[in-house]
Amino acid sequence: MVLLTSSTVSVIISSGIICTFTFLLFLSGYVLQQQSVRNIQHAIRAPELSLPRHNEDQSILLNTPPNQQQQEQPITQPNQDPTPAAEGTYAYLQLLTRPDPSHICSAILFFHSLTAATDPSNRTRIQDRLFMYPREWDQLYTPSNPSNPSNPSSPPDTTDTDPKHTTITKALAHLRTAALANSIWLLPIDTGHQTTDAHLLRHGQMQFVSYDSVLYLQTPGLVTSVPNLDAVLLSHPLPGKHDPARPDSYNNPAWMAVPLRPERESVLPGGGAYLVTVNRVGSVGQVEARGHVMRREVGGLVRGVVTEGDTDADTGAGEQAGYVVFETEEDGRVRWEGNALYGAWRRGVEGVCPGVEFEGFYD
Repeated sequence: MVLLTSSTVSVIISSGIICTFTFLLFLSGYVLQQQSVRNIQHAIRAPELSLPRHNEDQSILLNTPPNQQQQEQPITQPNQDPTPAAEGTYAYLQLLTRPDPSHICSAILFFHSLTAATDPSNRTRIQDRLFMYPREWDQLYTPSNPSNPSNPSSPPDTTDTDPKHTTITKALAHLRTAALANSIWLLPIDTGHQTTDAHLLRHGQMQFVSYDSVLYLQTPGLVTSVPNLDAVLLSHPLPGKHDPARPDSYNNPAWMAVPLRPERESVLPGGGAYLVTVNRVGSVGQVEARGHVMRREVGGLVRGVVTEGDTDADTGAGEQAGYVVFETEEDGRVRWEGNALYGAWRRGVEGVCPGVEFEGFYD
């Protein structure tokens, strides 16, 4: 028989208490560790971009005052578009890093042209429309008199505001209205101190995970044939995600891989058209971003400025151009000399942006 002294009992009790607390500390530490791991995985996981639904609230990103955000809802078209959607999930993208009113309104005209035709066969089959811009615009160009949001052409309060600032603010107000009317998704992107087109796309391309492919088209420009423009995405095999078993993903007859190099180039490759595909790879939220430009055989569907007498010229691919990219002066003004489409474009931007003084902006 072993006799237990009071000191032995104290040691046993103390050891039991210490072991119990040690186990509890270990258990709580393990739980906290697992929570931290889940939080980190959630933080690095690529964000989902919800596909647009006309009956869902769209986040209006161009400085809609809080009292208006509760009132403004995406405008449902009175007649459902009978144009069948394309198989797959695609989007057109335009982006700007410089708040030039004529370029902003040209983007509005582009998105409007995709769905404005009365003939359903002349409306786009591409599901989504995206406009990307630096988030700092939200702070720099806030409407100073938002009392009449339904009429963006009404003059805002210009107190302590220079005319150029007012012109930009009015153009962005038209963009906000067009986003509701034409189901445009506005994407404000944090770019830090870098504000080139290439940096903006590099920072923002994570938004494209939900799409099979996104086609960037440079603004300013003019849509000349919606079906031919859609053919850029729908009439040729797309590279998509790299797959050794699928030759079109790495040796595509219509698209040539050209990676984005924002540290070397400020403009996007492709001469006005650039195809972006972003896919998830692995199991921890990693993504693969791939960029492509059109090969010469099909590149004519998006082409440079049209000269006089050349409006119906063949593109080299047997088709009329679907979209024409315009040349600009150093100050951003659209170059009109020799541009046979300038008159139609000018009427178009004035129609979608009434009240915006374009010429005065460049004086």
